[in-house]
Amino acid sequence: MTHRERILAALRRQPVDRLPWVPRLDLWYKANRYCGTLPREWADASLMDILGDLGVGFHAVIPDFLDVEDPDQMADAALGLHHVPNCPARVRFRKVARTVERDGDTILVRYRLPQGELTARLLHTEEMRRSGVTLLHVQERMVKCLEDYALVGALFEDLEVEYAPGRYEALCDRVGDDGLVVAWAGIASSPVHHLLKELVPYDQFYFDLHDHPNVVLDTARRMEGYLLQVLDACCRSRAEAVLFGANYDLMVTPPPLFAEHIAPWLRRAGDMLHAAGKLLITHTDGENEQLNRFYVESGVDVADSVCPAPMTRLTLAEYRDQLGDRTAIWGGLCSVCVLPESMSDAQFEAHVSGALESIGDGRGIVFGLADTTPPAASVDRIRRIGDMMASFGPVA
Repeated sequence: MTHRERILAALRRQPVDRLPWVPRLDLWYKANRYCGTLPREWADASLMDILGDLGVGFHAVIPDFLDVEDPDQMADAALGLHHVPNCPARVRFRKVARTVERDGDTILVRYRLPQGELTARLLHTEEMRRSGVTLLHVQERMVKCLEDYALVGALFEDLEVEYAPGRYEALCDRVGDDGLVVAWAGIASSPVHHLLKELVPYDQFYFDLHDHPNVVLDTARRMEGYLLQVLDACCRSRAEAVLFGANYDLMVTPPPLFAEHIAPWLRRAGDMLHAAGKLLITHTDGENEQLNRFYVESGVDVADSVCPAPMTRLTLAEYRDQLGDRTAIWGGLCSVCVLPESMSDAQFEAHVSGALESIGDGRGIVFGLADTTPPAASVDRIRRIGDMMASFGPVA
């Protein structure tokens, strides 16, 4: 089987010739290439060359957020909009005027509407570049006062979403059988989640939702059209799996909020994607205690970036038990296991062996490092994990 065939079969809980081992190495590669610290034998190698040498699949779930057609598009991260090739839609402003000012590592973006102006400040620092990070940090969020919600609603209603699969298809052709290019539908899984995750400071959001629910929910309603159009574009694309939503956590997205404002949209997205013959993936990186049941109930096919103990409370065995036969897992190994300063050799061996012991018949799992491979990772340990995966044998 090719890496792509193996990943798809595992996500569909079908037999595979061996366990898929698909660690996310893009940030590891960017960091070490930028710092000049790639291993000597790979000094001039591409990421694809290194993956081939390691015998691992290409991880194409989370995009390179700096891979845009126009440099000013990077600033739209302040809106939670990412003009990346993984998305088979092109998003434009109709009447809103965007201006971008750069001052060293800082970006100030302004959105001028007939009703007023929204601003945000973003950072991409030297430390971030040395770590391979491509997602800009939003230092100053868009919503600063209650009146800004109406402007956000108007801005999202101004967005024009066009089905434009060209860059996505080119990426699929480039990756080929080396991996599964998951289509990107969005970093948030509902309008309310989008406000919480991207546009409003966390504490302010919860105060506003409690004190002024009509304002928050009316804004969320005005954002729905944008999310549905992007999902529709993903449904129309050749993608076999689509990522919708990311970064849940027991403290930030607690069960009451999840049940009311996130789960219904995951279910809605799942219904759309399943009708189009596609898998729904959501990026569950975070503390998912008490949240796993929502993924199952909402029809999520794949929980991506599952990060187990010791970095979170739940073991991989507990994840497998709670997600059951409905939701497959992508991840399953914590990223610190490949850091010799964080885990001794004995602890590393125990962590990976314990993960293999906890997966039963091995169906429904693509192993990876959650959330990503750190820049200081031991290449020997990455190879060792591959050997241990191979020793598991075929999954019937």
